[in-house]
Amino acid sequence: METLYTGRLHGFPNLTAGYYSSIPDEGVLSLIVVLATSVSLVALVFAFITYSLFSDLRNLMGTTLMTLLATTFMAQLIYVIGVGGVHEKGLCLSIAHSLEFLHLCLIAWLAVLCRDTHNALTVEQPTLHSREMCCKYAASCLFGWGGPAIAVSLAYTLDTAATSDMVKSNCWFIEKKLYLLTYSFPSMVLLSACVCLMVRSWVRLKYTLSLETRPKQKTKLAKAKKLQVGLCSKLTATILTMELAGLGYVTTGLSGFWLVYNVLHAVQGLIMALCATCNSQVLSVYTRRHRRRRSSQRLLSQSSSIDDLEWRPLPSTV
Repeated sequence: METLYTGRLHGFPNLTAGYYSSIPDEGVLSLIVVLATSVSLVALVFAFITYSLFSDLRNLMGTTLMTLLATTFMAQLIYVIGVGGVHEKGLCLSIAHSLEFLHLCLIAWLAVLCRDTHNALTVEQPTLHSREMCCKYAASCLFGWGGPAIAVSLAYTLDTAATSDMVKSNCWFIEKKLYLLTYSFPSMVLLSACVCLMVRSWVRLKYTLSLETRPKQKTKLAKAKKLQVGLCSKLTATILTMELAGLGYVTTGLSGFWLVYNVLHAVQGLIMALCATCNSQVLSVYTRRHRRRRSSQRLLSQSSSIDDLEWRPLPSTV
């Protein structure tokens, strides 16, 4: 006997084997996953709104990060709606291919973000005009959306009606060989590139800080750049751990990898939203606005004249 969450919503493997005493544990675990996914969706929405409201964050890296958050939102939305409990083979395969496409897009946009972060440390970035920014973002879109589309199209073409080897407990993974060829291999290549870029970024950052002789400028640079590189490092570590758990489950079939994969996927959006809102650009915007507000309040509090407290200028006397 399976619970509603384990059997219909998330497709958790039936670990009870007919014993009723273990069912509440499965229900609690699956309920936690559903609630964590819901919280992640809300956190992603707030992070997306934060980057949409402030004009200072509407640069190329900010747009890339917003695209990354939007892709994560769509992946988790399909995950919480359609994973598990689908009895039609065609619908189950459609959900699996959709999730494969969104996850590949997520990893591809993460690679774009890591590349931009690395280039910001190694190359002097000129001010981009709107036309140049649009061209560069279009090239990133071609890589971030076109590459995964080719991989998923290849998987869909190679997929036949013989899907007996497909994982039956959920609609998350496609057939094992296709998963390893069209999803696991390109995703691990991109994640390995992200890890290499982050290692080089940390080394470059330490070298740049060692050359800085002004203590104040060195502290300011270290605070901003460490937050920026730390953002990509945390995102890379989270997604890499989740993908390794998924790969372990597909290759070995152990339920431990499956549980780790689902829990990490549930909190993935929350972690990414927290990392994005704690970014150096967001913190600098909040800091500038807070300083302006405090300076305005300080000027008003120090003023003892009624005329000085008036926001509008006084009319000129004749």
